[in-house]
Formats: sequence, C-alpha cells, structure tokens
Amino acid sequence: MKKLVTAIVVALIFNFQFSIFNWVSAQGTSPSPDDELTQKIKERLQQTAETGLQQIKLELEAQSNLPQKKAFVGKVTDITDSGFTLEYKSQTNKITVNDDTDYAGNPGSFAKIATDDFLIAMGYVYPEKDYLEAQRVSQVTAPKTPPARQLISGKIEEIDGNTVSLDGKTLTISSSTDFTVPGLEDPAVEDLALDDSLFAIVVLDQNGGIDEVNSILVIPGKNNPASLTPTNAPTATDSAQPPAEDDE
Repeated sequence: MKKLVTAIVVALIFNFQFSIFNWVSAQGTSPSPDDELTQKIKERLQQTAETGLQQIKLELEAQSNLPQKKAFVGKVTDITDSGFTLEYKSQTNKITVNDDTDYAGNPGSFAKIATDDFLIAMGYVYPEKDYLEAQRVSQVTAPKTPPARQLISGKIEEIDGNTVSLDGKTLTISSSTDFTVPGLEDPAVEDLALDDSLFAIVVLDQNGGIDEVNSILVIPGKNNPASLTPTNAPTATDSAQPPAEDDE
C-alpha cells in the first residue's frame, strides 16, 4: 500500500514538473506583442520597398521609350532626299527633316543646304533610331581650329633680305617675330650668317605650309662675328690680379 501511495505521489510530482516545463517553454517561444508589431512593420516596409522599386522600374522603362531632346552641330558632309549628315570632331550624326522643320535665317530651306555648311539641328531622337528628327535647323559660325605649330631647326643655308632658308624651308622674319640671338640686345637679320644654328616656332596653314614665324633663336656659328670673343676682353685671370704697385 505504501509503495502504491509513493508511486502515485512520484507520478503527480513528475506530471506537475512536466507541466511547468511546458509552460515555461511556451512562454519562451511565443512572440510578445512587441515582437509581433516589429514583424508586421518589417513586412509592411518590405512590401512598400518592393512596390516602390517596381514603380521606379516601370517609370524608367516608360522614360526610355520616350523621345529624347537632342541638338547636334557640325559640318554638312552628305545630303540625301530626307536629310543630311553632320560631322564634328570625328563624330557623325544623321539628321532627317520633314515639312514641319523650321529653318532659321540661312539656309532658309532644305533646298539651300549645301555641303560644308556649318549647322545646328535641334529635335528628337527616338528609341531604336539612329537619327535625329529635326524640328529646327540653323546655320552657325564654325569654331576656329587652333593653329598648328611646328618646330623647325637646322643650319642657315641662304639669307635673302628678311628671309632665311634652311633644310628646304624658307622663313620670313617680320616685325612681329620674337627674334633672339644670344649676346645681342637688338638682333636683326643682318646679324645672321651662313651655318648659324636656327630654331624657329612656326604656325602652319591648312595645307601644312608655313603661315607665320612666331619666334626664332639663332646660335651664331663660326662664320658669324657674333660668336667671336673680343681680343681686348678681360679674362678671368687678368681681372683677378691686383693692380701693379709703383716702384719706389
């Protein structure tokens, strides 16, 4: 009998402990109201972000399908029945015109457009098209190309008035030429001699010819008196010696 009572008591105690364990476990795994609220906020933010990204994607796709305002400038290199081609800085752009295209001033009309005209075309570029549909075409002044410069050097082979020749090239020295000869304050062409070493910076024209002589530096050669040292010039040794004392 005692054994039966003891067994019942042990069973009750074990059952009570197991119930407490289950209750504690349930309290540890069940989300609190704050956790549920946080989870709902996260889910809502995720949905909002996904919706926003999708909306942005749709707007970008819609914008990519819209015509883009563009303007191209350049020299006319080719003319067709429906437009022309502009070239500027090694880039070419096709331009198409229609009955609604406005021509400001010159050329005034499509028929007056000629090769080598410098134009600006404004209009729209449509997706998947490699040309601009011009709404307005105007003639503008072409930008000036910076002059090409070149260094010329060699021995003077011929002197004729204000021109000198070297290495098959003829240079004209003008009043605007920066002229330098070491040792001479105000050099002139008359101070030059054959076989002098000449260095010149020249400006080239569109055909590669010499258009202007900017500056000249001449190193006198053995045939030029400017290269000679005066015989009466004091030497470093002479200038370093003290004056002679008078004999008493």
